[in-house]
Amino acid sequence: MRAILAAVIMLQALITGDSLFCEQCFAVHTSSCSGIITQCPPDVTHCVAGLENRTLGSDNILTAFKDCLDPSQKATCGREISIKTSVLLAQLSRTCCDSDFCNGRKVQVPPSDNTPNGYICEDCFNDQSTDPCTATGVVQCTGKQNACTSFSGTASKPGEAGRSYSLKGCSTQDFCKLGIFNLAGTQVYNYALKCAPAPKA
Repeated sequence: MRAILAAVIMLQALITGDSLFCEQCFAVHTSSCSGIITQCPPDVTHCVAGLENRTLGSDNILTAFKDCLDPSQKATCGREISIKTSVLLAQLSRTCCDSDFCNGRKVQVPPSDNTPNGYICEDCFNDQSTDPCTATGVVQCTGKQNACTSFSGTASKPGEAGRSYSLKGCSTQDFCKLGIFNLAGTQVYNYALKCAPAPKA
């Protein structure tokens, strides 16, 4: 059935031009998804597949996604995006490719690097208010996290209404530059984000 669908889509591609075809899906609480093959807009040059992994306390939410890559998000391809406090860990991994149906395979996410790297940041977390929280200690940064981040604003998990948050913790530089705008499952609005180089412990 999939082979027939691919043949039909290839025929459509010959008729309609050189637009890229990518698999499109979105699924929560799973590390993979499969869906429809869609024809991308003419300005799209890449397909994307990725996984957002968010742990808050004992609550873990995986969000798998595949789609045509928005050209404005091309800088996020192959970058490591993560943020960490003592109660929250959020990671976004995505791979990009530039041929028809190339994102149809299972998402291969690199393993998390939880090795302390010698950097520390102030640590706090509040899910009741957007007022900046007061640091209650420090958190050890891991992997490529070498920036200290403070966030305050409204965010929502898939399928839930927005809540007010404020936090301070470790993040990768790519989270500061790229991540907050490009999360797949978590939606963020009306926020303030500040980053600074993390000090050594």
